[in-house]
Amino acid sequence: MFLNGVDSSQLIFRLTLVTLSAVVVLTLASQFGQYLFLELTTHFRLQYVLVAIVCAVVFTVLQEWKFVPIAIICAVLNAIYLGPYLRPASHVDADGPRLRLLHANVLKDNRDYGAVFDLVSKTKADLVVLQEVTDDWDNQTAVLKQKYSYIKSVPGPEGSGIAVLSRFPFQDEKVLQLDASTHIAILVRVTVEGRPVTLLSLHPTTPITPKKFANRNRQFAEAAKLLNAAEGLKILVGDLNTSMWSPYFRTLVEKSGLRDVRVGFGLLTSWPMPLPSFLRLPIDHCLVSSDVTVKDVQIGNAVSSDHLPLIVDLVLGPQASSPAR
Repeated sequence: MFLNGVDSSQLIFRLTLVTLSAVVVLTLASQFGQYLFLELTTHFRLQYVLVAIVCAVVFTVLQEWKFVPIAIICAVLNAIYLGPYLRPASHVDADGPRLRLLHANVLKDNRDYGAVFDLVSKTKADLVVLQEVTDDWDNQTAVLKQKYSYIKSVPGPEGSGIAVLSRFPFQDEKVLQLDASTHIAILVRVTVEGRPVTLLSLHPTTPITPKKFANRNRQFAEAAKLLNAAEGLKILVGDLNTSMWSPYFRTLVEKSGLRDVRVGFGLLTSWPMPLPSFLRLPIDHCLVSSDVTVKDVQIGNAVSSDHLPLIVDLVLGPQASSPAR
């Protein structure tokens, strides 16, 4: 078959070759993700794998054998990053109090308050973290006081507001300014059946300019110091505006001494809605200390936001962590 004088198989070959070349270049660029803009290339591991596999299949059908190994190698290199998340978590029996955490970026312009409140009611979470809380959202959350006696809500502009709702009394609560932006962090301490728990919620700026990039990275660095020095069980949760494949996310995990709850439970892509799951990115995160057992992690139903909620079931260990030295 010819299309305007061009053999269709040749056209498919050229398009596939261009596509594979782009994925190879992006995969190579992702090795330098510590640099502004190049970090973006680290977030699309799943998409690189899928595209490389499609290219390998097309080259096989066209019998363009010399390009098949390149496509396969590219798919494997990116699949390595997916491995820890796609391997099923080993079942661990753990004794201790259960704690359910719900995190939802509600989207500052969202007015579907009922969808969020229904989610909160259905999940029966012990701790709820809402992000992009505006003055309107702050007023609306008053209805949740029937279920949550302890609320720390700090509304803010441009998606910077955060609210933390708890069934347990706050032993301590702090609004923190970890960088030069308007995006605050909230730290609360609660006690659950004798276990002291520190929860830190972050929502750093989207790293699309040098200033915002620097502010997000500074939040990560300050949060790591804060949690590393904290006593007891520790949880970090929030829309971190990065995937787990960013070198800055890996540094946050290493420096804080926490671990990613997603490991063993899937990619659980959360943004942006309404794209299908294989096109979304996992940028809403929860990290916990080693004395916390992760029983389940799941993505919740849509709440008219561009983010899907994150629901995490935890078992709290018998002893508090000692601060790192």
